[in-house]
Amino acid sequence: MNLPRPSAARLLAGLLVGASALSGCRLLPRTGPAPAELAQARRLANEGLAAADRNELDQAQRLLDRAVRSCPADVEARQHYAEVLWERGERLAAVDQIAAALRHSPSDPELCVVAARMYTEIGLLDDAERLAAEATRLDTGSAAAWRVHGQVALARGQDREALADFHRGLALAPDDRGLLLDTATVYRRLDRPQRVLATLAILGETYGADRVPADVLVMEGLAQESLGRTADAIASYRRAVETNGSAEGVERLAALTVPAPAAVAASPAAAEPRR
Repeated sequence: MNLPRPSAARLLAGLLVGASALSGCRLLPRTGPAPAELAQARRLANEGLAAADRNELDQAQRLLDRAVRSCPADVEARQHYAEVLWERGERLAAVDQIAAALRHSPSDPELCVVAARMYTEIGLLDDAERLAAEATRLDTGSAAAWRVHGQVALARGQDREALADFHRGLALAPDDRGLLLDTATVYRRLDRPQRVLATLAILGETYGADRVPADVLVMEGLAQESLGRTADAIASYRRAVETNGSAEGVERLAALTVPAPAAVAASPAAAEPRR
């Protein structure tokens, strides 16, 4: 579903609206006793998450919408609702839900991370940076917080700052696949193919030899090309194509293995008359 891009003013205004603007059940700590409304919301939210796990996103959205209506102040239900809406491509609605959750729980580092990631992807980098910084302040031991802080820097073209954030995240979660892929991406932007390959080697170990995703294999091939290792690059692209028919893998494989038309025309075989 294609939705209009929200204005920064609208989103920022949504974040600043006081919690008193919402009515309904009382917001309790996530570990506290649950009133009837909150218990109902959690039941519906759990059913919605189960539907999402089955990839039944329509049903998940309906259940999570009911959960939020049952208890508008339930932070967890709103977060899960926002994530399902985001997955369905309803980005404006997702941002509205995560903003409402933040109004109720502004000091929740997990919510700050989710919101910062959404804002980064829709290009609201000032708001994303503020939320990412708040997440790292609230939880300095969160690898996810350092990752999203780095992603904001990367979106701003601040490659070295992003790399420092990703390294801080990897110090906390050395096998985090997202952090490893982001780190390899920065090394590629910095034209450091050896470091790209070293990082992807660690990432590959988290999947196993026959389960490495095609996009990782393509990045591996690009780094090998940069180092002049054509045979290795071809092998990586072939594995990418065999994995899921990677379009980029097909393109790079053709560029390295199919002779250019000029070269074919100039070859002795092409010049020899057909008998």
